[in-house]
This record gives sequence, structure tokens and C-alpha cells, in this order.
Amino acid sequence: MTALKKDSRVTSVRTGPPNDYWDEDQIFYPISVSEDDHLLSGADHIHARRFGGAIAFTVHVPAKNQPRIHGEGARADEYEATWGGWTAVVAWRRSESDRYAPSAAGQVVVDILRDALEPLGHTLLVQACSPVCEHLFGHRDMRVSVWSGPSLDFDIDFDKPVGMEPVDVRIRGNIAPEMVSVLVGSEVFSPGAAFARIKNGSRRVLNIEQSLRSKTATLLLMDYATVERADVGAWRTVGHALQDVWSFMRGKGRGRPVRRIISEIWLQMAAIESLQRMVADARRDYQDASSEFATPELFDGDLKDDEAGVASIDTGFARSAIENKSARMEHRGVVGATVAAAVIGSGIGAAIGGLVTSGG
Repeated sequence: MTALKKDSRVTSVRTGPPNDYWDEDQIFYPISVSEDDHLLSGADHIHARRFGGAIAFTVHVPAKNQPRIHGEGARADEYEATWGGWTAVVAWRRSESDRYAPSAAGQVVVDILRDALEPLGHTLLVQACSPVCEHLFGHRDMRVSVWSGPSLDFDIDFDKPVGMEPVDVRIRGNIAPEMVSVLVGSEVFSPGAAFARIKNGSRRVLNIEQSLRSKTATLLLMDYATVERADVGAWRTVGHALQDVWSFMRGKGRGRPVRRIISEIWLQMAAIESLQRMVADARRDYQDASSEFATPELFDGDLKDDEAGVASIDTGFARSAIENKSARMEHRGVVGATVAAAVIGSGIGAAIGGLVTSGG
């Protein structure tokens, strides 16, 4: 709040009484991964806090100075924002003729939150619908209508939208304009939190699955190279075997990278299974929250692609590849041990024979 108050673009900062009891910490993962090792270790995870008491603030930035999305401007100069740590609700006045919200409207709030967090040593993770999408909010907007009057009892309703229309939200009661985002946020934050967990876990699963496919392909290429080396004639095969023995004695045997990549594939399959369970738990929380607050149509559209991708994941091919490779490596190890034992045995037999001959 102190950092927000220092921002010249923020004209007011408000919050309710402290409510630390409802603070919640959760592990999230970056949307894009630069180092493959992080997909194995999870070392790139971040800790995000959801506030029990949300922060509300007013933003004033001329529309011409706001970010443009897909070449479209914002058209609004002032916004009311409420941020709960995981979800931000941004509202602005519209005219009756505005059927759909401009794509760029409110996105300046993302820059303001990021700038407030940076001097505190924190970062802001924004989950768009996909890693390449410039639109940073959910793709289902809300169109809010307010009926104010001292004689009206407070109520808030979310209508089920038709097609790609915005969700119509009706608020009744003596409501100040700056309270609109707060009241909408009180309904949206709970399903929004579960949505964030589903979205983040699903994206992580898809990132790991992409790496898993790459590693499986590498393992198959290694196996193909082994087959090619074996199909070159007896003398070259013996030469390759001697090279392998020399490499093994120096700790650089060909089996080591193969065993490593097999271990990595096993770890990634275990990570996928664990994250799928986490996503399933978040999905149950989302269904419960959506049935009690707001409406599921707010988030369902942004979940379809990720959830469909996670549901279609099948690690059976990778499992078959490593089991087949492991079995072949074990077979070669048994054959190698048998040959080595035969060679050693014949050597001992020759030595004993020599001793008997000498003794005679």
C-alpha cells in the first residue's frame, strides 16, 4: 500500500481492517521455462500470497499514455481496482453504447502493480490465456449495472451470458462508485483463486510433457545409434567394444548418459502425476466456489485449452521406451558379465594348468 501511494498514477489507496487469518500462501510456477533442469527440480517455483483483506485503489492515466493491445487503445482515463494478491478486478465507467470492453482497458493496472512490487523485492506473475497472448485479463468481461438508493436492500446478481456476451452483473443498494470493484471482487476472488491454481498447474504439466517428449525422442535416437554401431561387421564391433571399455574405465561410458536420461524421464512422469492430482484438487475447489459465487462462465473459456491438453496427456509411450531400453541394457549387462566371467575363468584355468605343468 505504501508503494502504491508513492505512484503518481494512483490517486487513492484503501483497504479494510487487517484480516491475516484468511491469508493464503501457495506455490506457483513460471509460465515459460528457460532451463529444462527446473522442470525436474522445481527450483524455479515462486511463493504467492493471497490477501485476506484486499487492497483497493484508484488509477488515473490518460488513455493515450496507456498500453495498446493489438493496436487498440484503452479509451478510459480512470479505473477502480481491487487486488487480492492472486486476482485483480478492474472497473471503469462505460457509456450505454459500449457493448464490448476495449482490449487495452485497465491493463495499465498490471504495470502499476509490477512497479509497486519491484522495490519490495517481489515480482508479479500474470497468467494470460496462453504464454503468447497480449491480453492479460480473463477473456470474459463483466458489464456492471448499479441501482443506488437508500431504500434498496443490497444485492448482487451474476447473469449467465449468451454466447461470447459479457456477464451482466446487477448491484442494488446505496453503492459508491469506488465500491464496485470491491463488491465484484468479493464474489470473484474465491473462484478466481481456484482458477489461478488450475491454470498454473495445467501450464506446468504441459511444459513438463513437452520436455518429456523431447527426452523420449533423445533416448530413442541413442538406442538407434547403438543399433547402428552393432550392425557394422565383426571387427568394427570388436573395436567399438574396446572403445566402450576404455571410455567406461575413464568414467565416460555410453551407458551413463542413457541412465541419466532414463532417470530424468521417470522424474518427469512422477511430476506430471503429482501435478495432475493438484490440478484435480483445484478443479474441485473451483466447482464448489463457482456454484456459490459469481458464475463459472467467467473462467471456463480460459480453462478449456489447458484442461483439454492435460486430459489428453499419455505417458505410456515414454514408459514403454524406457522400459524397453532398460531391459536391453540389463540384457547386455548380463551377457557382458557372462563373457567376462568366462574370460577370467579361462585365465584361471590356464594359470592352474601352468602350475601343474611346472610342478610336474
